[in-house]
Amino acid sequence: MPRKDYYNILGVGRDATGDEIKRAYRKLALKYHPDRNPDDLDAATKFRDATEAYQVLSDAEERLKFDRLGPLYRPDGRPPTPEELQEMLSEMVGGLFRRKRTQQQGDDLRTTLTVELEDVSTGVTRRVQIARQVRCKRCGSTGADPDGGRKVCDGCEGTGKASARRVFRQSCARCDGRGFIVVKRCTNCDGKGLRGSEDHLKVKVPAGVSTGQKLKLRGRGHEGLTNGTSGDLFVVVSVAEHPLFRRRGADLVCDLPLTFAEATLGAEVTVPVLGARTTIKVPPGTPSGRILRLSGRGLPKPDGSPGDLHLKVDVEVPPKLDRHQAAALRRFQDLAGPTAHPLRRAFDQALEDRCP
Repeated sequence: MPRKDYYNILGVGRDATGDEIKRAYRKLALKYHPDRNPDDLDAATKFRDATEAYQVLSDAEERLKFDRLGPLYRPDGRPPTPEELQEMLSEMVGGLFRRKRTQQQGDDLRTTLTVELEDVSTGVTRRVQIARQVRCKRCGSTGADPDGGRKVCDGCEGTGKASARRVFRQSCARCDGRGFIVVKRCTNCDGKGLRGSEDHLKVKVPAGVSTGQKLKLRGRGHEGLTNGTSGDLFVVVSVAEHPLFRRRGADLVCDLPLTFAEATLGAEVTVPVLGARTTIKVPPGTPSGRILRLSGRGLPKPDGSPGDLHLKVDVEVPPKLDRHQAAALRRFQDLAGPTAHPLRRAFDQALEDRCP
């Protein structure tokens, strides 16, 4: 159901004469005619609305009906259905509690911040550089030059409201609800009300943060026009890869290469922990693949308790030996005999039993 303020569309008062209505329509028709704006859908819509408004207000009888019925008026004379009445009432009541106009609100911003794994362990404060739109101080974000750059809107007489509805009034179409018309643009922002700014902002990265986590800085996005609320800044965290550690939740995994002698005889080995190093004792006979756990040397959990560090043993086999080394290893093999390698002995026995 059309609920249009025809006076507001033409930009005239409710007491406008027939000649004033005709002049206002001709001005809008000339401005928004499809022949002058062949690819502008918005102009086509405004031309149709202006034509409809003129057809109603130029007819004395139809104008009287519109003045009496207001938002309930229909050009075809059909009364509104209960569903249409309910829809209109919902829109009117919703307008009382609606937030400020969406176009006045600033947009959100998004950026990425890369941190090191050591920073995840302790938390860190970093600076980010953000290109954002801020309110022009020279014009107060109105877009009008402070030296005579605006005049009171004739359509609403500076109220910013349309006059057709007595209780539930919509914004003036001529001035977009601002109450004034810009006649001279602000030179500082070129009439936009906003100007670009490069800001350096502090971002507090909490301990235990993970890749993909978003940190929200409220009100640090693009600023809104006039008194509109500012958008937010969302910082997406990316944790850089570490040359020694892999992350598994709050736990850390580190591959620990050991020599054959260290794994066989046992040894004291220096191993990394985040931001430092420590020494552990490798027990004799440690096989490849065994996990040595250092409790509490991982990353913070959500409850504040620390995860663990898991050292995965990888017994390194020399890729090449000289003849002296090879001879020494053969002597060791002869001295050790089959009892030194129970897994190999069990394998050989199963091979003999099952695959004769």
